[in-house]
Amino acid sequence: MPRSLWILALGNFAVGTSALVIAGLLGLLSADLDVPLGSAGTVITAYALTYALSAVLLGSVTVHVPRKTLLLVGLGLFTLGNLAAALAPSFGLLLLARGLSAVGASLFTPVASGVAAALVTPDLRGRALALVFVGIPVATVLGMPLGTWIGGTFGWRVAFWLVVALSMLAFAGIAALVRPVAVTPPTTPWFALVRRPALLRTLLVMGLLYLGQFTVYPYLVTALRGLTGLDAGGITLILLLFGAAGLIGNALGGRLTDFWSSPGTLRLGLALAAGAMLVLPLVLGSEWGVGAAVLVWGVGALMVNPPQQSRIVELAPDASGVALALNASALYVGQALGAPLGGAFAGAHLAQLGYLGGGVVLLALLLAAWPVTPLRPRDGEPHLRISAGAR
Repeated sequence: MPRSLWILALGNFAVGTSALVIAGLLGLLSADLDVPLGSAGTVITAYALTYALSAVLLGSVTVHVPRKTLLLVGLGLFTLGNLAAALAPSFGLLLLARGLSAVGASLFTPVASGVAAALVTPDLRGRALALVFVGIPVATVLGMPLGTWIGGTFGWRVAFWLVVALSMLAFAGIAALVRPVAVTPPTTPWFALVRRPALLRTLLVMGLLYLGQFTVYPYLVTALRGLTGLDAGGITLILLLFGAAGLIGNALGGRLTDFWSSPGTLRLGLALAAGAMLVLPLVLGSEWGVGAAVLVWGVGALMVNPPQQSRIVELAPDASGVALALNASALYVGQALGAPLGGAFAGAHLAQLGYLGGGVVLLALLLAAWPVTPLRPRDGEPHLRISAGAR
């Protein structure tokens, strides 16, 4: 694997930490900026929706921009957004800062996946995508708990300074180590891509997975605290277990994609995630049962990402960069809708949220089981084409 893939993974670690750490800082910034806790939660939804919209729009208008330039511009905007968040004197300016960081992240992450796919041979694509995406589960394991602890100990602004430092390090590494990738401009715009039934179903799979997950995940701590009798240390251990399981699932997903198949690996991950979430309400009274369910959930959910991105490239070889941006948008739309959906049920049915989330992921599994035929390139064309070229 090229060393530059590790730098791209570091960038995703910064992005993942920024997206996840805010959940542990809501109470602190609510008190500091004098806004109700419920209103403070809009920073999560605003970030997710901004990411979803900008990933599609910017992914379409930047198709002729060299990929390395886009990586640097995306990380630069992301860094500026987090710097502004660290210095924000009011909640309104914090929202604007989070929007700017979401725009930068939406440029960086899909392009990083496309560059990773182009830097390796097709037989290594699954593992390359898993390596670049490993920053997200690492952020779940390390970034979120570390950022939350730093925020609680030194103030919520310091957590954003941590993200600024990480993104600046990744920026320097990309500038020094990531080589330009020769790629072909897309022949298909994004609105034509979504009219392809197979690709649209694949995008809906990602949207439904994260809709189901974020129906449950934001309220998992509340459920564990009230229904299992776990103390703060036990709850933290469960969250760390989820993140560690995600690391295993991500690595396993990459290897199975290369050695087995992307559709089969995708369906296996969805089945594990759905099954674990459906079992979760039945084991909330058992610490060991909860631990086992969360372990399987984490493995299955993060196993999905490498085969999903590989499948996107297979289904849209003529515009894979734009298609990867659409995939990222689907992910964040699901995340943005899942939290309020779970919140609407959590008050009266907190213990049953796993049934709702697991049912949604089952729908994703049914869509993933639908047979598809990848769009094949014309004779003489390369199998893999990324959506814009380095000059």
